[in-house]
Amino acid sequence: MVGGGTLVDMPRHRGRFRSALVVLLAVAALAGCSGDDGPEAASTTTREAAPTEPLRILLVNDDGIVNPAIDVMLGLLAAEDDVEVTVVAPAEERSGSSDRLTDGGAPYEKATTPAGVPGYSVDGFPADAVAVGLDDLGLDPHLVLSGVNPGQNIGPIAPASGTVGVGRTAIRRGVPALAVSAGLELDDEQFAFAAELALDWIAEHRAALLDGTHQTDTVTSINVPACPVSAMGELQAVPRATEIPAGANVFASSCDLRDPAPATDVAALLAGYPAITQVPADL
Repeated sequence: MVGGGTLVDMPRHRGRFRSALVVLLAVAALAGCSGDDGPEAASTTTREAAPTEPLRILLVNDDGIVNPAIDVMLGLLAAEDDVEVTVVAPAEERSGSSDRLTDGGAPYEKATTPAGVPGYSVDGFPADAVAVGLDDLGLDPHLVLSGVNPGQNIGPIAPASGTVGVGRTAIRRGVPALAVSAGLELDDEQFAFAAELALDWIAEHRAALLDGTHQTDTVTSINVPACPVSAMGELQAVPRATEIPAGANVFASSCDLRDPAPATDVAALLAGYPAITQVPADL
């Protein structure tokens, strides 16, 4: 990479657009078929004779299990083969809590997402959800997936992010992590697109996740700009910015793709490009 981002060529085998209604109905239908009361109760994929080991995902957010954004990700995961998802999320919105943990651990209980998918709500911080999943529920995920988060977590904002804090907590425990964020408003198209980018990344790295060779020294963070999906540029692999340009609103975008080789995640989103960035555990 010289002076700018590297274009990331991920497969688009799912299509760029999906109806959020269809996604949520699919999730609710799968949830209605679940009769298991254990940690696998939140699995969004029913397998009869899986030819390969299922990919186990611990799905967390920082906006609470009650936030419908989590169902956008669940809806797309529900259509995947050989994927088992367990939802563990804060009981309510806890944005901006970084990687903070509750002293002595946080209590948790069974709960459901807005679409009716069973999971666990944690009376604590987003990072606590990782500890509950790994320690209290005894889960052994191949991946901790955080998001989709309303509000981009880029540049100097990332250290305060609960969404990224989930991932930072996971990699400290030796579990690969992916954090996904989009615009502040719950735009169905943008959030579905962000989730699709996440699933493309998972498909690309599935083998390494399954065999335990995927790196755990950084969190992979995907951020989608506040643009119509049709106006976005290609996903750019860029470093995290250390500062925000004076007067810039990182939660908005010109969507004009004026910078064909953005140098940072902030530059990418301001111009209308989705960005994929590596974030270390300690910031």
